[in-house]
Amino acid sequence: MKDRAKNLAQTSWDRVEKVTGKALGDENMPVGEQVEELKGHLRNVGDKVTKSTGKALGDEDMAVKDQLEELKGHLKVAGGKVRDAFKKHS
Repeated sequence: MKDRAKNLAQTSWDRVEKVTGKALGDENMPVGEQVEELKGHLRNVGDKVTKSTGKALGDEDMAVKDQLEELKGHLKVAGGKVRDAFKKHS
């Protein structure tokens, strides 16, 4: 039973590795390289999100911390408007 579970786990791991490699363009890519490539993709996505959010807030080069503070302010204003709308309709 233990060997069967071990074999099943290994088969599953091999499938995940192959599918991930295939999605990255090389189904024979080792896990270590997959992880590094995925990290690179995530960094690029993070940079794009940061830049897009900054652009939407009026400063494409705005630091993430400043973006968060400005977004918190926008959320407070929006929350106030929602509360006011509920008060008017109550």
